Amino acid sequence: MDLTERLEDAKTRRTDLAAKKQRLQGKLDSAESQLKTVEDEIRAKNITPEQLPEARQKLETRYEELVTQIEQDVAAGEEAIAPFVKEG
Repeated sequence: MDLTERLEDAKTRRTDLAAKKQRLQGKLDSAESQLKTVEDEIRAKNITPEQLPEARQKLETRYEELVTQIEQDVAAGEEAIAPFVKEG
């Protein structure tokens, strides 16, 4: 490969690199914008991003408590109607 070919190859690679950089910059800008949107939504609910793990844990705990309560209520309902249900 002579010098002219090497120069042309380097120019092509440089152009490709610049295009890839532009695409990556666009993805970064989009990700930063989406992050800001999520942070704004969190703040609108009076939660700071730093509080998010704690808030998530509280919600998971409350969800588990509610599912357990529903299971208990269903079991109590099944037990209450058992004498009136004929099986078989």
